[in-house]
Amino acid sequence: MKSLLQVLPRLKILAWPPKCASKACRRSVLLTAMHGRTAGISVQDQWFCGPDCFENALSETLAGIDLFAAREPAVQRNRLPLGLTLLSCGHISADQLRTALDQHRASGVRFGDILLHLGFATEEQLTAALALQWGHPVFPLRGTATETAVCIPTRLLELNHMLPVYYAERSKRLLVGFAEGVHYRTLDALADVLSCNPSPCIIASSEYRKRLEAVAAQNRGQEVSFAGKSCPSEMARIVRNYAVKLNAARLRFTTCRDHLWLRLSGRKRELDILFRLAHE
Repeated sequence: MKSLLQVLPRLKILAWPPKCASKACRRSVLLTAMHGRTAGISVQDQWFCGPDCFENALSETLAGIDLFAAREPAVQRNRLPLGLTLLSCGHISADQLRTALDQHRASGVRFGDILLHLGFATEEQLTAALALQWGHPVFPLRGTATETAVCIPTRLLELNHMLPVYYAERSKRLLVGFAEGVHYRTLDALADVLSCNPSPCIIASSEYRKRLEAVAAQNRGQEVSFAGKSCPSEMARIVRNYAVKLNAARLRFTTCRDHLWLRLSGRKRELDILFRLAHE
């Protein structure tokens, strides 16, 4: 008869997973270890043993956060207006500024587009003035390859008039180009979901629109959006279904402008889920 010391080396050692973060979890640690950690999913910095615990915890978390906290005004009122910035640089005259402002107020068309249409300023001048206004450098997109390993949902790119223009894998530094002003809370959202170090820069509007089409084509099939009003429990149920289908191992989420953004990371691919938040 073989001794215990001879049998032990041949036994498969169980990889003990961490304790499920759900307070309502009824699964024992031994049962969880027998099924393996692959059956669970990590949410932010917590781990859940299965879909039920994951869904319940996500529903409670979404019910407890302020889904309106991430909204940010489109205009930073403490900055020198673009028209005055152009005037101070000598790119336009006072009469041209008044004419453009009158047309802007009457039509609601973007102020920079009116200046371009009237021939009062070039796009290069507008981009440089925007960079001066926000205190960030210009990133020249023309003639530059901007394909990055970082994927951001198309809807968020459109909402913030931004593009990922450069990513350094080693330092995880992400350079994000903005065409109509920097949204700093959006940068915080990128850091939360992508686990990167985002920095802003300014890009030309025409190049942004041109590159956005290509990025949107690349993103097709990697994101789903829900525009209707959803309660936390319904959102959690929807995310659970996608997590099971994707065999997801990780979820990170945040609020970004008027959206709740969740990223599921599966064994083979990632999926972004966006919920449009109802107005108060």
